[in-house]
Amino acid sequence: MKQIFRGIMLGSIRNLILLPVFFSFMLSGCSSVPSIKDVSYSDGAIVSTLSSSVSLSYSSSEKSISGSGIIMYQKPAQFRVVVLSPFGSVLQEIFIHNQDITIVDPGNKLAFKGLLAELPEQSYFSGWKYIHWLVDNDIPLRANGDKTVERVGSHGESERVVFENGLVSEKSTARGSSVKYRRYTTVQGVALPLEIICETAGKDKLTVKFDDPEVNTSLAHETFIPQISNFKLYPLSLLYQQ
Repeated sequence: MKQIFRGIMLGSIRNLILLPVFFSFMLSGCSSVPSIKDVSYSDGAIVSTLSSSVSLSYSSSEKSISGSGIIMYQKPAQFRVVVLSPFGSVLQEIFIHNQDITIVDPGNKLAFKGLLAELPEQSYFSGWKYIHWLVDNDIPLRANGDKTVERVGSHGESERVVFENGLVSEKSTARGSSVKYRRYTTVQGVALPLEIICETAGKDKLTVKFDDPEVNTSLAHETFIPQISNFKLYPLSLLYQQ
């Protein structure tokens, strides 16, 4: 089984390496994206749902891969990430609900399910281990101004948070994980970073860039349920057995 899975994943990595950046984000001219100091937004407006085309990239000391796809989010803790091939077919799907994660390989009818805590610090899935901390952002308030705060976060870990124009520009923890929020824009009055860069304690980096995001629209409940009734289901730990 390990040999079969290793072959599948190597094939997926090769496909991801060859993926072009489908979406130029209309960000090629950085001047079109206002400085965080200039972002005008509605105080207290938050993201309850999000759907967007995305560019995803992962890098470590050993490898670097990138691809394009779609991400969907529903507050407080549901995610679906679809990784696409250059021809638009689905290479992989990642479903996250609270602390559960399911990784689906639709082409081979395989699925792997477990807990976010099981993800190692160094793997091309490692960034998703931090997904809840990533999106656990403060309510945008201009009254927060520009400041740096040392505090215990909602997940019980000490963190350093940098605010600019009342928006969080970065967070970091003592054990070495960090997240940076870049290229803020406003969508229907909601402040939204178009680029999120997460670096794990193991120094792996996951970058997510959004293109034409939609916020606070209705997403069907079924959107976040993996359709794997005819798939072979394995424990997530099988991904990382040596």
